Amino acid sequence: MKNFFRAMSRGVRFTQNNPQIIYTLFLVIVIPLAFFFTGEQFLKVARDNQDRLERSRIGLLQDTFALFAEENFDQVSYLEKQMRAVASKNETMVTFNLLGRPTDGAYPILASLDDHAPESTMEFDDPLTGALFDSTTGNPQHASYAGELFIGGVRYWRSVRAIENPETRQVSLYILTDMSMAQADVVSRGNIQKAYVTLVIIIFLIIILLARQARIIDYASLYRRLKEVDTMKDDFVSMAAHELRSPLTIIRGYTEMIGESESLSDKGRTQLDNINHAATQLNTLIGDILDVAKLQEGRMSFTYTTLDVDPEIQSVVEAFKRPASDKGLTLTYVSSSLSHLSVDVDRFHQVLVNFIGNAIKYTPSGSVSVLTNVKDGRVFIRISDTGMGISAEDQKKLFQKFFRVKNDDTRTITGTGLGLWITQEIVKSMHGTISVESIKGKGTDFIVSFPITKE
Repeated sequence: MKNFFRAMSRGVRFTQNNPQIIYTLFLVIVIPLAFFFTGEQFLKVARDNQDRLERSRIGLLQDTFALFAEENFDQVSYLEKQMRAVASKNETMVTFNLLGRPTDGAYPILASLDDHAPESTMEFDDPLTGALFDSTTGNPQHASYAGELFIGGVRYWRSVRAIENPETRQVSLYILTDMSMAQADVVSRGNIQKAYVTLVIIIFLIIILLARQARIIDYASLYRRLKEVDTMKDDFVSMAAHELRSPLTIIRGYTEMIGESESLSDKGRTQLDNINHAATQLNTLIGDILDVAKLQEGRMSFTYTTLDVDPEIQSVVEAFKRPASDKGLTLTYVSSSLSHLSVDVDRFHQVLVNFIGNAIKYTPSGSVSVLTNVKDGRVFIRISDTGMGISAEDQKKLFQKFFRVKNDDTRTITGTGLGLWITQEIVKSMHGTISVESIKGKGTDFIVSFPITKE
């Protein structure tokens, strides 16, 4: 019993966490019931309409025959001939009798579709037929009256119509007909069977959809758990990156302090430079990780100010003069008359540093140049190098997260593969664009553009 209640409790909790199950079960129950109810109503309406039309047709036939009978009241053989003619045109008519007034409850048969002996009579002991005779006799218009009865499991419409003697204006004759509904009922049953088959197919399809929905629910639960794990991972990485910066700051502070010592040997200074270089690389990696986390979570803020582009680019180029010179590269900046941009100054500076730094990093020899121009209301900044170049295939994946060009030339160059992705996201956030022009072995041009601030 305890296991049962535990299972019920787990089922309730699972349903609460996945309310779509209730919706699916609701569909499984409601759709078949709605289809069944609608089908039954439709078939009932169709059957009622068919019966109404059948009664109207029977009444029309009897009224028409009554007119013949009133005009040829004494010509029984003629009326019988007409009866057979009418019956031959109506396959569902199984009984057509012309009866006289009853004597002691027996109706003499004057004419019939069946062969009958002279002076033969018909007696009816069922309440329906008696009620039909009484109704048509008591009705001044002597309209046709019909009722449903079953004979041998077959449904019939029995109709009775009174005919007056033209001279005495008294009821002297009766028309009695039986119309078989066997054919109509066969069609109706066929339609019902088709409806039930369709219902079964629909239920089967719903069950398949339910099974698929159950799998989707499992996937949704798995996705939710993975998302929670991913969020925890991002939070952990962000926290760890923040925490790592504190000891890194201390390490770099001590290396700078030790580097100021005059008693440090050349070997010690080289080792200190290696420590400082490693700390700088680690600090860059941490910065990239934090930027990725901010961009993914939409937490990276931008403070837009009007910036004079030329001095900012000149400042970044001057900062890279020494690294470029150490590699034997020529770094130049050719400026033109530039307008002002509305950008986040720090982020704009980060974009320039990334592109110019990459150009120097991936150019073993030659030159790196920065050119600017204004066109169509935008400022274009082109960073060109004579370095390794990028193949067309690699250019397609260049701005993907963690992608790095891998070949013999780049094997010794370190990097995270996050810089270009971060740069692209920052540029897009500031309404800028980035394009690449490169030929492998000939160099690369990165072109960044931003809209000019309207004054």
